[in-house]
Amino acid sequence: MRALDLFCGAGGLSLGFKMAGFCVTGVDISEAAKKTFELNQIGDFKTIDLSKEMVEGDFDIVLGGPPCKPWATVNTVRRDSRHPDYRLLVSFFEHVELLKPKAFIMENVPALGSTPIFRKMLAKMDQAGYSVRAENIRYSEFGAPTIRRRLIVFGLRKDTELNAGLFFEKLMRGRREPKTVRWAIGYLRNKDKCQDCDHVWPELKTIERYLTYYKTNKYGWYILEWDKPAPSFGNVMKTYILHPDSFNGGLTRVISVREAWRIMGFSETFRLPKDCGMTIKYQMAADSVSPQFSYAAATVAKKILTEGE
Repeated sequence: MRALDLFCGAGGLSLGFKMAGFCVTGVDISEAAKKTFELNQIGDFKTIDLSKEMVEGDFDIVLGGPPCKPWATVNTVRRDSRHPDYRLLVSFFEHVELLKPKAFIMENVPALGSTPIFRKMLAKMDQAGYSVRAENIRYSEFGAPTIRRRLIVFGLRKDTELNAGLFFEKLMRGRREPKTVRWAIGYLRNKDKCQDCDHVWPELKTIERYLTYYKTNKYGWYILEWDKPAPSFGNVMKTYILHPDSFNGGLTRVISVREAWRIMGFSETFRLPKDCGMTIKYQMAADSVSPQFSYAAATVAKKILTEGE
């Protein structure tokens, strides 16, 4: 079966579908995403500006996570239609209308679910012949070591004579115990910096200034805890997410690039381009979909599409 992943980034959503047996085509404008996607041999990659161009082809399912900045709670300046990425949400649904796949899955921030544009897009999908259901999930419910919460939208063509709610019924039956920070990064605890495996971090000299933030987690500044899943966090270069041993007898530092990817649920062997800087690698991790979740979603979607139940 063929899957098209729009705004695919580094391929977290695509990766789960590949593991479930789909042939995946990823689409993004980012050169770093292209290199990461191809380096890990996830599938075909197309460099396309989705604000200007449409993708053509025959696909069983369309996936995607349009940029969330217009609705992200951390964005307090240019929100909704004032943000240049606003149009990209519409582009995703236009692709569904054009390509008419049997199903689609969209991922975004929960705040999107209460917006007029989102309700408008759901009505548009109903008119286009899709049964649609939207639910908020946590990646930790599917075995990932992060409690990141996301809005998941599943659409199923009405001519399948199935309801989109079936996807979430099956998905929730497969919930698992969350992994912990220790499970994700414990093996790196006493390791020195290693450029080859991306176990690197910036040498920041201002961490002590934010100690009051860490005591209250104000503005999303966290010290991770070994035996809990990690909270959701953004680019580590912007908000200093600290290693669990910080201020506790160990080296006080932010988590490494590799640790950020591990906490999102990527394997130890997932590779990152050597010619991309730390800021870009941290940002790609922050923008990614956990493969722990995407594999669970892909398995359910495949069963619905192939067995009709």
